[in-house]
Amino acid sequence: MMSRMICAVVIIASLMTVFTAKSTNLPDELLTMPIKLDSGEVVSLKTYQGNKPVYLKFWATWCQPCMQQMPHFQHATEQFADDLQVIAINLGLNDTAKDVAKVKQEFSLTMKMATDSKGDLAKAFNLIGTPYHLLFDRQMNLVHIGHKADKVLDNKLALITQDKPLALLASNTLSTDTAALKLVKDDGHQAIFFSATWCDWYLESVRPAVAKQCVLAMSAINDLSRQFDVIAWQGLVSRLWTGSAELAAFTKKYQQNYAVKIDENNDYFHHFQVMDIPSLLIVKDGKEIYRFTDFSDKAKIVEQLTQLVSGSH
Repeated sequence: MMSRMICAVVIIASLMTVFTAKSTNLPDELLTMPIKLDSGEVVSLKTYQGNKPVYLKFWATWCQPCMQQMPHFQHATEQFADDLQVIAINLGLNDTAKDVAKVKQEFSLTMKMATDSKGDLAKAFNLIGTPYHLLFDRQMNLVHIGHKADKVLDNKLALITQDKPLALLASNTLSTDTAALKLVKDDGHQAIFFSATWCDWYLESVRPAVAKQCVLAMSAINDLSRQFDVIAWQGLVSRLWTGSAELAAFTKKYQQNYAVKIDENNDYFHHFQVMDIPSLLIVKDGKEIYRFTDFSDKAKIVEQLTQLVSGSH
């Protein structure tokens, strides 16, 4: 009788172990989302499920808090080297491989690195600002989201690497219930200007050339939208660090004569793979036909738009 009970307990324990290893609060599309490492290897969270907890961190070389946190990031990588899979994901927004390599060398970074070159990962993991920390336990349950490198993060890193229980975040934490924007017209030409409420002032010290382009673009787009009023104009700003208050201050500052909205679900930045701000896209029937990222010579843009408008009559 006792031997049968022991056998039953062993079987139940085995089944529980198998179940726990496979359980996760993530949807399959996130669990299997491909992450292409800069080494060329392609992994996903599922790669590490049942093996190691995972620490993902989204960052940008021009993000000042990201740079301030780099020593902490590298320390965590070294401290938990055997018990945690760390992956640094560069946004790819206004960044280059050379920029990333410089930071990697400056801070002697040793974690696995990836570049979100098409914005797929930022879209999937609902990125709204950098730095962006996500922790997943060994079963790939999401247990932490945050922007700070603080004691809360350190405590959770220590706990998940020791398989200590942590409160799980809701399964819909990385989803959004914001209604999708409907901007692209079914007919005629449309101009969509992609920017950010902070690109003129925040990038001034770290990306002065980009900040200058942002200022030039704001002036140029205001003029162009008046000159080419046969084109439907729409402004879209990145959702990074941006809410209604930031948008209101931005529109007050530049007095745009066209509608400006926040791309709250990152739908259009992702759909058109806008990885440089500012960018002006000319769209017809939902398809991109022109893209401008240099606003230092407005005359060139005027020339192309004039040809476009003349040819449509």
